[in-house]
Amino acid sequence: MRIRISHRRSQSRWKFWTSFLVILISGSTCEVSGQDIHFSQYQNAPLALGPGTIGQFNGDYRLNGIYRQQWRSVTVPYRTFGMGGDAAHLFGIDGLGGGAWLYNDRAGDGRLEQFHFSLGASWTERFGERKDQSVTAGVQFGLTSITLDIDALTFDSQYNGFYFDPGLASGESFSRDGMIHPDVHAGLVYRYVPDERKMVQVGLGLFNLTEPTIGFLDEPGVPLDKRMAFHVLTRFPVHERFDIEPMAQFMTQGPFNEFDLGMNLRHILLDQYGVERAVLFGAHWRADDAGYVYAGLEYDDLTVGVSYDINFSDLVPASRNRGGIEFTVIRIFRKRPAIPARFKACPDQL
Repeated sequence: MRIRISHRRSQSRWKFWTSFLVILISGSTCEVSGQDIHFSQYQNAPLALGPGTIGQFNGDYRLNGIYRQQWRSVTVPYRTFGMGGDAAHLFGIDGLGGGAWLYNDRAGDGRLEQFHFSLGASWTERFGERKDQSVTAGVQFGLTSITLDIDALTFDSQYNGFYFDPGLASGESFSRDGMIHPDVHAGLVYRYVPDERKMVQVGLGLFNLTEPTIGFLDEPGVPLDKRMAFHVLTRFPVHERFDIEPMAQFMTQGPFNEFDLGMNLRHILLDQYGVERAVLFGAHWRADDAGYVYAGLEYDDLTVGVSYDINFSDLVPASRNRGGIEFTVIRIFRKRPAIPARFKACPDQL
């Protein structure tokens, strides 16, 4: 009787969170009016979602990397590289997570470059009859360096009416070509994982809490707006060998918003004796900006993915629908490796 009650409650909770996701997605609308540093495969860049994701995985250690390049058909390509690592049970303390995250971004003719590095920690509380629910709170402290190649910039005042003359004054007064500012981020994540093929994750990340001042000109700088990132990731089976993974992300920073919505189809190739293999295909949409397709491979504790953005914004005359390509990799390490697949041949009947 106790087992039946537990199973029924588990099914009820699962239906609740699935309904919650459908309502959330169907009722969410927004308009994108700008673009910040972002990743299309946000589900494969956990530490970029916020400090609440630190230590939120099944294993002991996790490494992930991401590379993105975009706007090659428009101008000097923008490129972003990120790498992170975290531990689920830091110093052997169950519930304590620790991690590091860095990224480098270079944009445009002026080679505006950002380098960010942060260290973070999290604490996870598990609850429920089967400890299949958890809430994680995390915080990150870091530094960001911003540099600009002023000599590579051109200004209207440097055109003499016939041609560009770099000897003419730009009319701008630059006091610096680089700066460093501190960063403080915080995050909260709720997870419900009743089994390996069912999962709901709802998270909130808050960035730039100290609102550091940014500026290159010889005048007071401008405070960097706080950024809020809200995400929902889910997975549930629809067939013996097929899962679907609906997901959504909403980010806002000052007057700028971004909304991503999509779904992956996961085809299980092998799942037995601790061996897990699957391929994934997905279609996603970024409001008023782009659509993108995704393909991924899960090979035991290794996950790799590739996506390509197809631009639909007002930049289409220049971009010709070409957006950006992105590659991701995640590797999980376990102190106790998965049980290898062993098969014993039965002798012929005598």
